[in-house]
Amino acid sequence: MNTKLLKVLALSAVSLVGCSQPNAPTQLELRIVQTTDLHVNMMGYDYYRNAPTDQYGLSYSAPLIHQARAEHPNVMLFDNGDLIQGNPMGDYVFHREQTDGYLQREAHPVFKAMNQLGYDAGNMGNHEFNYGLDFLHSTLATADFPYINANVLYKQAPDEAPYGKMNGQAHVFNPYLLLKRDLVDNHGQPHSLTVGVLGLTPPQIMNWDKRHLYGRVETLDMVETAEHYVPQMRAEGADIVVVIAHAGISTDAYHPLMENAGYYLAGVDGVDALLLGHSHRRFPGDFDGIDGVDNAQGLIQGTATVMPGVWGNHIGLIDLSLSQQQGQWQVDNTVSFLRAIDPKGEQDNGIIDAIAADHQNTNRWLDQALVQIASPIHSFFALMQDDPSIQIVTDAQSWHVQKLIAQGDLPDLPLLSAGAPFRGGRNGVLDYTFIEQGDLALRSISDLYVYPNTLNVMQVDGATVKEWLEMSAGQFNHIHVATSAPQTLINTGFPSYNFDVIDGVSYRIDITQPARYDTDGSLVNPDAERIVGLSYDGAPIDPAQTFLVVTNNYRGNGGGNFPGVGSEQLIWDDPEETRNILSAYLQELANSGAELDPRADDNWSLLLPSDSVTVQFTSSPNAHARAVAEQTDAFDFVELIEQTDHPKAGFALYRLNAD
Repeated sequence: MNTKLLKVLALSAVSLVGCSQPNAPTQLELRIVQTTDLHVNMMGYDYYRNAPTDQYGLSYSAPLIHQARAEHPNVMLFDNGDLIQGNPMGDYVFHREQTDGYLQREAHPVFKAMNQLGYDAGNMGNHEFNYGLDFLHSTLATADFPYINANVLYKQAPDEAPYGKMNGQAHVFNPYLLLKRDLVDNHGQPHSLTVGVLGLTPPQIMNWDKRHLYGRVETLDMVETAEHYVPQMRAEGADIVVVIAHAGISTDAYHPLMENAGYYLAGVDGVDALLLGHSHRRFPGDFDGIDGVDNAQGLIQGTATVMPGVWGNHIGLIDLSLSQQQGQWQVDNTVSFLRAIDPKGEQDNGIIDAIAADHQNTNRWLDQALVQIASPIHSFFALMQDDPSIQIVTDAQSWHVQKLIAQGDLPDLPLLSAGAPFRGGRNGVLDYTFIEQGDLALRSISDLYVYPNTLNVMQVDGATVKEWLEMSAGQFNHIHVATSAPQTLINTGFPSYNFDVIDGVSYRIDITQPARYDTDGSLVNPDAERIVGLSYDGAPIDPAQTFLVVTNNYRGNGGGNFPGVGSEQLIWDDPEETRNILSAYLQELANSGAELDPRADDNWSLLLPSDSVTVQFTSSPNAHARAVAEQTDAFDFVELIEQTDHPKAGFALYRLNAD
């Protein structure tokens, strides 16, 4: 058994014995509260639909923070990043900063809201780097609380290193804090406690935001960084250590620069509490049945851990019980848990009032009409069939690259275009694109393309195109034809933003074959071939033929670990954001007087040989989605999932039909 886990169990036993004595020993209780992955959702509002929502938002989770403080005498509050990007308000503020220096006059809206809540510290997520370092520094300057990060360092040491160095390189941010807090024990007596707080972010930011970071900074492994700094924090007087890591939980074999390193960070000696995020999942709750994961008490390898969902739909709480032993504070017992927002509860009006002007201005900015569309655009079934919300993006990418070819900037080779469903239900029942027939406004651009990616062009052969699609097909579970029991279509461990559809070729995905690659891009079933009938220009694709594939900078720089897709194949790194390209494409259509008919070209489909196999999936429950299902033979609506304790409560269940 893990030595840290044995220690926690032993200390818990000591604590229980002590509490049974007539004169209870001195106990110091500390509650840690966490928010994470807010993605600019400061209030319950869906900018894509231009309507309020009670499903998420800091204005809904703030009352839970107030409640947590009212219940407990000693509370510390932390945020774990992915804060300044993710909805149109974040893009609006960046636009304003670029045009009129918004942040030189007033705080970023996220901090207008969060500064009211008394955060003790914040950590950087990967999306903090999406708009570049200069914008990030200007944004953080408007926070009333400190920020930390230990594993992003300058590539070349500046003249001064105010935050110290590691391995001879200067830190870009303060790596850790020693926060001295005056707390009250169980007898009402005051005590001083020093809480060490270390911040970590995924090293993959060097790939995902290469255009902003390359040549300026480098990243270090999160686990190695924690192993370096936790003993140092202890030596400098930290009574307890809290690690805030923008990372998910994976039990894959540890490797350097691991992205979702939460499981291994929990095993670092000297860590008392671990705050996770990034993967938009929940702990305690998810990740059951894994050795070393205790969902009941909220422990990973014996370390108290929380990961509170996404967009402020939960807060995470860790209650630590401490006692003094030989003059030092020791953790006796821990309980980790989540609290979900109450859709029927009140919002924090102070937050709503603080960002009211920014909210109104964001909506005005988004209401600019671009073009008329002849039919609705939706992503309800983007994982099950070719989809108009992806088609419009891949068409715009091809339009842009065709101009580059005509100008002689790129070789005149067969052109393919890759796109993925960013809004396919990963973040909840409202996380789908739906744009009604009529005016397509600027707000719809952010709906169709959530991230501020730039456009990349790769030069690859036909064999790589095949493996690219094989990796993408990991989106689906292995469907077994020998059973009539219901089977789930979607592999929830495979993020939908890695489900690339490639337009310009035709193919089918045989889901009765096992996945050729796992979610990390490792070849696990070399004999499996899910991609069948792959053709270009009406003929089977030539493995040796050379293609241009237009994609985004995340994929172009190795994001998702797609085989044969990375910087070595990159031949064009466009400075323009894909959203701007999409907007220009639509504007040109509007200027020509054309109406956009956003129909998918049905270049791919799922292969299911028999209706005797019951294959199910979930999607939006709304009337528009159900109407789409009624109009296709590919799948049928089954029922609404009304059980409140069901992991997909609120979604609708559908059945996939055979060919």
